Amino acid sequence: MAEHPDVLLAYWDTGLARLVVTATEDTLTDRVVDHATELAEHHGLTRVDQTDLAASDGPADGSADDLVDEPDHPGDPAPVRVAAAALGADVLGIAAAVTGARLRLPPSPRLVTAVATLLRENPAFRAWLRERLGDHRMDVALAAANAAVHGAGQSPTSLVLDGALRVCQLTEAVARGAAFEVVHDQLCVPGRGSLPAVPALRPAPRTSPAQDYAAHASAGSVAGAAATLLVKHDLAEAAEAVLAGSPKAARYGPAAFHAVLSAALSRTGVLVRDPGRLRQLEMARTVVLHPSALRVPDAGADPWTEDVLDAARRAGLRVVMVEDPALADFTGLADQVVGARRPLADVVAELRAEGGVITVVRPLPGDDGSVSDGLLAGDVAVALADGDCPVAWGADVLAPQGL
Repeated sequence: MAEHPDVLLAYWDTGLARLVVTATEDTLTDRVVDHATELAEHHGLTRVDQTDLAASDGPADGSADDLVDEPDHPGDPAPVRVAAAALGADVLGIAAAVTGARLRLPPSPRLVTAVATLLRENPAFRAWLRERLGDHRMDVALAAANAAVHGAGQSPTSLVLDGALRVCQLTEAVARGAAFEVVHDQLCVPGRGSLPAVPALRPAPRTSPAQDYAAHASAGSVAGAAATLLVKHDLAEAAEAVLAGSPKAARYGPAAFHAVLSAALSRTGVLVRDPGRLRQLEMARTVVLHPSALRVPDAGADPWTEDVLDAARRAGLRVVMVEDPALADFTGLADQVVGARRPLADVVAELRAEGGVITVVRPLPGDDGSVSDGLLAGDVAVALADGDCPVAWGADVLAPQGL
């Protein structure tokens, strides 16, 4: 591939599981892609569109179990498109609601709005839909349905609130994409270590208090609607009971906060790989700092070590350090110091029994797999990516500038 006259650079990025190609001109992109496809077919390689498979019952030959999860590319414009599409649906819904009210058209029954809202805000239904459509398609489908229902019901207020959330999410998606463009030439270069994501090592996300509340509120609103219908025998009143008990605030508030947080981190040069994992921060009780994160490679303690430890303690986190002679002067600032011989993943697993854990690691060339396994075992994995250290693409947050 690299011998093609239109290709300046071509290499396989192990961490991103992608062929990275730099061509001489944008107009030659199709020609280069065709050449890469021919080479892949020559070597017996085929690309399976796993997005389509996720929305179907899988391949006809029954090989779905053999599919490997393809990691998201940090420069993928899909999050921007999804947020923009959802915002566009809200705008159209608001326009339809206002137009219908101005023309004095009859609104749709409140029962329709209530049922749609109940399903949209129900965590179990969202999880069921996510399994069948995937995150992006689910988000667009729910946004379109919500806009259609509230537009027909002439209730633009809900769409205005949803639109405000979509603006935050669109801003966050654009900021994340821009952050990757800034650090692309630093992180994606031939010869630099690139560690692949290993989804099997990641713990399942914890259920947040807001999600617990949403689940109970949904059940409570249904019970309230049933009681209202039993007493008043009025479907409209029952629908209002469902809408009154809708746990929108339990989803909108955290979603907006984490979108703003992710955008703020992106503007500081931090690469947020998985914005959804930021929701685990509110349940974090412990931060585990590996010596590699607190030391300058091949040198002593990082100048920011004391500040980082102080900040963690001020945040109310339990600070756990891994023993290292070069950091002996700072162990007094930690709540617990564990032996260097213990596998990091075992340490994290033990601490997770007491609450959420944030792991902070700087992968180094020549590290054995236990360090990266320990990094990914945390509820929120933060990997430093300064200097020439390998890039852990499976982490939730990458810090190209170090501490």
